[in-house]
Amino acid sequence: MRTDHIGFAYIKDAKIIEQEARESLDKGHYHRTVRKCQEAVELALKGLLRLVSIEYPKSHRVGTVLLESGLKNEVRLEDLKKIAEISDELARERETAFYGTDEGPAGELFTEADAKEALDMAAFIMNFIDRLLKKHKMI
Repeated sequence: MRTDHIGFAYIKDAKIIEQEARESLDKGHYHRTVRKCQEAVELALKGLLRLVSIEYPKSHRVGTVLLESGLKNEVRLEDLKKIAEISDELARERETAFYGTDEGPAGELFTEADAKEALDMAAFIMNFIDRLLKKHKMI
């Protein structure tokens, strides 16, 4: 199967997951919002890396790969750093958003503000990817 076909499929799925995150926010499921945002960002960035034939890690953190990737030639370094930071920050929150901590279950550890911040981060990534793909006439 073609790499670009898979990359576009990842990005398409990521957009669906981002919408699920918005629905979780509307229902007051703040921890699920954070989880879904992390999932959407990870999948979208792995889709982007796949589109440009860059191997990505089989882990939830893709920030380092982004910073070391050939995307440095296409994207301002400041933007790439922000994207890597967002990706890694959401990845750090992932486990807590799934399982909680000794302090309590996940549903009690995240606030509406946390969920909205995660959605803002995911939207930044999705908009960035859309702009990059449009710039290169890939969508």
